[in-house]
Amino acid sequence: MNRSKLIKIFYPLLILLIPLIGVIFFELDWSRFDFMVMALLILFVSLIINLALCYLSSSKFKFLIVYILVLLFLMAWSELAVGVFGTPFAGS
Repeated sequence: MNRSKLIKIFYPLLILLIPLIGVIFFELDWSRFDFMVMALLILFVSLIINLALCYLSSSKFKFLIVYILVLLFLMAWSELAVGVFGTPFAGS
């Protein structure tokens, strides 16, 4: 991977500005650990999506992989946020 593609992996971390604004202005209850976990989760998903888009040739297969990764990300995020599935992973 060249440098510009490597930098693009970190762009999704800008999403973390939304909860940061919430912590500053709206008394959202996020700790440093919460930001770290979400940053790692976002970086991991971003890296895998970029690798899939770079190295896979079939556009249908690319779409399927990205769709599955986004779905898994949303499931993990919802479990961490509110414990939708009631696993110990979310502290339930």
